[in-house]
Amino acid sequence: MSVKFMQLPDQINQQAAEWFTRLQSADLSAKDRQDFNYWLSEHDDHREAYRQIELVWQCLGDISGSAEGTALALSAKSLSARLRSFFLAPATMLKWLFASPKYAIGFAVTSVAVGLLLLSGSNKPVTTHYSTQAGEIKTIVLADNSEITLGAKSHMSTRISDETRSVDLISGEAFFNVAKDRQKPFFVRVNNVSVEVVGTQFNVHKIRDAVSVAVLEGIVNVFEQSKQDILSKSTPDVVLTAGQRVVKAADKAFEAVTVVPSSDLGAWRLGRLIYRDISLADVVTDAGRYFEGKILLQSKDLADIKVTMTLRTDQVAQLPKMLAETLPLEVHGTADNIILLKK
Repeated sequence: MSVKFMQLPDQINQQAAEWFTRLQSADLSAKDRQDFNYWLSEHDDHREAYRQIELVWQCLGDISGSAEGTALALSAKSLSARLRSFFLAPATMLKWLFASPKYAIGFAVTSVAVGLLLLSGSNKPVTTHYSTQAGEIKTIVLADNSEITLGAKSHMSTRISDETRSVDLISGEAFFNVAKDRQKPFFVRVNNVSVEVVGTQFNVHKIRDAVSVAVLEGIVNVFEQSKQDILSKSTPDVVLTAGQRVVKAADKAFEAVTVVPSSDLGAWRLGRLIYRDISLADVVTDAGRYFEGKILLQSKDLADIKVTMTLRTDQVAQLPKMLAETLPLEVHGTADNIILLKK
């Protein structure tokens, strides 16, 4: 097939195939159609995945009932192991899917379509980019079943293949729940810091020029990127275990490892921002990811004041007023562009 496809997450390709198959059913309900339209509207990747499934269908042609169709149905069962989970659906679903020969062949064709989308270039790492808007939190499931929760105003890219598992966190924050694979370590790179795990739960946070790595479960190896080639076996600069955190600012050494309460780790996923003895500049920068406008601290002599506070992500608009009640600053500007100045 000469048609080129955009590489999309396996989970989305599978969902698109399931929807395509369901839409071939004569007894499709109005609610099914409504649910499908809602799924399409959730994300651009959903629309693109469904478009690609339709394109594969058009390329293969409607061959239900033919000898070629029977061969196609059989070939779908011999696809790579990466499709096994797609075929090992609950028995009740399979019984419904294969209720008629025409529906069965539709399922076979869409399975082949997913196979083409998943397996094309499977030996080469494919870079996929993910980003979020202000206040948005997104969960991504990778092909290896690792799960990443991407925080607000964050951007990352992933490279997943049979040989490689790596993520570049370009901005913002992400919580990782990595599927264990001792033969294929999972790497996260941000600024000049590289993190290596084989399967664990940890949080990576970039605020201004500093990177924070905190561990909820397991063991995490942390390297200074300039010393660590992603394929090397050099000794880590820091080894973190559950309940520990380390911070590294650009052009500085790693700070001393500190203890972090498990309740703090990834609390932002539940809508809570927890700051313990960190600079005012960092609080304003980080909380600003949950604000549609801009919060600007324009008094440099206030930047390093240490702040300890907790607030909900839906309270960020009130943050300037909350700070002004305890710190020597005043609030100016509009509702969408707030400026903090020293009194």
